[in-house]
Amino acid sequence: MGSTLNPTPEEKIAAARMRLGELTEKFIERTRGEIEAMRGSLGRLGAPDGVALGEILHLAHRISGTGATLGFESVSERARRVEQLATAQTPGCSCDTATIEMLRTGIEALAAEVATAATKR
Repeated sequence: MGSTLNPTPEEKIAAARMRLGELTEKFIERTRGEIEAMRGSLGRLGAPDGVALGEILHLAHRISGTGATLGFESVSERARRVEQLATAQTPGCSCDTATIEMLRTGIEALAAEVATAATKR
């Protein structure tokens, strides 16, 4: 058995698995909150300030990257689709109804994917 200063390979693996589990838990919880923030931003997309769209873009990008890093490929792909929709819009312009609905659909698909991922951990 290894000591605190000199852990065995098995202890290192166990510690890494525990830390990955903690990071996974934090990612799921943080992402749920970020999805709620994205939903809130949807309601402000009709105004031509660009802030709401920027928030959605930022959060989708963050979810996509962190999801891929932690092995949540499906979550990452859903977030990437939302990011692509947001990126395709003109910054500072108000979004039309069809665009808002496409973003809403993408965000809800992302939320469903996060819920599925949460049950698999």
